[in-house]
Amino acid sequence: MSRQSGNSTFYFLGKKGMKSETNALLKKSGKNENYGSQKKKTDLKLRTMPIKVEPKVYFANERTFLAWLHTSVILAAASVSIVAFADQNPYSQMYGIMLLPVSIAFILYALRQYTHRAKMIRRHEPGPYEDLWGPTVLSLMLMMAILANFFLKIYSMN
Repeated sequence: MSRQSGNSTFYFLGKKGMKSETNALLKKSGKNENYGSQKKKTDLKLRTMPIKVEPKVYFANERTFLAWLHTSVILAAASVSIVAFADQNPYSQMYGIMLLPVSIAFILYALRQYTHRAKMIRRHEPGPYEDLWGPTVLSLMLMMAILANFFLKIYSMN
């Protein structure tokens, strides 16, 4: 598929193309190359069709946004409660302060992804809609904050 605003491009094989595709598959497998008629180039017909966007796509984008916000609110609440109920020890308050930037990063990522996907849906773009790097980076940030809290706790015990 190629990206065009409002249209998708589809390729269809004609009967001639199907025979040549079969010949190509047989050639790769080492079997009889002369299946059907002589070798011919694949005939591809280019057709463009508008992409239909159903309402459930908008709702799925919104539901994903709300799930990310739910996670960030839990992290922010944990951060604030750790700071509020920490002892007078300055290391104790550091635990909560380290989680706050992670929860803000979750909120900003969720907002960015929601607006980006909403634009793509509005323009009827074919995709891709997934993001592989964002959740990985956020997970690493959260893991680093938890490990830093762990080592800070060990250091404060000495």
